[in-house]
Amino acid sequence: MKNWMANMIIGRKKEVNELKRCEKTKKSELICVYGRRRVGKTYLVEQTFADYFAFRATGVEGGNTRTQLKSFHQRLIEVGDAVKQIPKNWFEAFSRLERILGSEDIRLSAHGKRIVFFDEFPWFATPRSDFLEAFGEFWNRCGTINNNFLFIICGSATSWIIKNVLEDSGSLYDRVTCQIFLKPFSLKETKLFMDDRGFGWSNKQIAECQMVFGGLPYFFELLNPDESLSQNIDALIFDDHALLRNESKKLLEATLKKSTVYDDIMRSLSTGYYGMLKAECEEMTNIPHGTFSRAVDDLVKCGYVHESADVHAKGHPLRLQLVDPFLLFYYYFLETDITGRVKRFEDFKSESGKYYNWRGHAFEVLCLYHFEQIKGALGISGVRTVEYPWTSDQKKDGAQIDLVIERADGIIDLCEEKFTDTPIALTAEDEKNLLNKINCFRRETQTKDALKLIMICSDGIKGTAHTEHIAKVLNLDDLFDC
Repeated sequence: MKNWMANMIIGRKKEVNELKRCEKTKKSELICVYGRRRVGKTYLVEQTFADYFAFRATGVEGGNTRTQLKSFHQRLIEVGDAVKQIPKNWFEAFSRLERILGSEDIRLSAHGKRIVFFDEFPWFATPRSDFLEAFGEFWNRCGTINNNFLFIICGSATSWIIKNVLEDSGSLYDRVTCQIFLKPFSLKETKLFMDDRGFGWSNKQIAECQMVFGGLPYFFELLNPDESLSQNIDALIFDDHALLRNESKKLLEATLKKSTVYDDIMRSLSTGYYGMLKAECEEMTNIPHGTFSRAVDDLVKCGYVHESADVHAKGHPLRLQLVDPFLLFYYYFLETDITGRVKRFEDFKSESGKYYNWRGHAFEVLCLYHFEQIKGALGISGVRTVEYPWTSDQKKDGAQIDLVIERADGIIDLCEEKFTDTPIALTAEDEKNLLNKINCFRRETQTKDALKLIMICSDGIKGTAHTEHIAKVLNLDDLFDC
């Protein structure tokens, strides 16, 4: 028997194991794989099940109902459907698919499942079509009667999938048996990818790459291992007609519905190193309250924005942070460049204020993405925690803390995050500022918990001077674990 489990997938062990588990069950499964554009959803499904699709169809981007049915018709013919006419509607299309799947010579998986893959599922559901109703009726009838179907629906329009599939109150209510939200690569997965492709980059170079391209496998496939990171950034982003120069617009439109509201919100958030209060962002963008709330909810669900509550402030106000590295890079360096002149990345690095501000912001996002690794390095993986950035209300002698980790065991870790070119040699002034953060947090929050100062530094700390108040120092390598 052919080995249907592909050997080419890097990382994704949890997701692959979940797909394999569903393939082995003795009941029909409806799997929803979703996540942002370029994260590798289609690749995951293709490489896991290789040549064992009983039927596969892909929605046509921008196509009307007639176009979708025409394309679906062609896929039906490829698997043996003898009907020459294009289906009149989706009910007819699924009736023909049911007949094909019931044939004796249909392709089966290793454990006897009929695997059906609908890629870019939201594109099938054109306005005023009966696609969702027909699909729901088909699954409710066939998926419950038979025990050997494995349906996989996949798409980049994350907000649409959440609303119309996962949170649907109609025919698809509670029908999804497994959902996989595919996240960008972790640093460890990126390192595995880079090593496999022969880059030979250090952990720090890999981290800097992740801070620009955001852990997206598709972007990594475009990198040239024979060139430096700066050369790759120029070739893919800054050069005239660079492949990814307009990717941010495509990214948002593929994941969310077309609206300038999302762009307005994230542009505003990109200006705040620690994000901003939700109320402040709404006031800055001047978007109607209902529209703003729905848009923020979409951005949070899609993973572009992180929402956290200040549990110590009155009313527990919500704070929003832009946490998509690629979009953050775009707002810092492409959208704000109004000269129209094509630049090199080294040109931006020479603008030290903007460059170092971005780098600090991007490292903060990187740490947030690797929060579980930070917990592991602190030895608190099994402790329930709440994490958020914190900003003092005081204008004078106030403080900002990159990451607060409130632990259920009565300890609060106050994390200072630094991405530098060399190990940090703390000065007396640095120590004074760190102590002020502790004192300011204690004073304003009135917490009784023990406060521990944690340093997360890309290159660690040099020497022991002025470090007596630091409970633990983590370095970049800690983010590559697990």
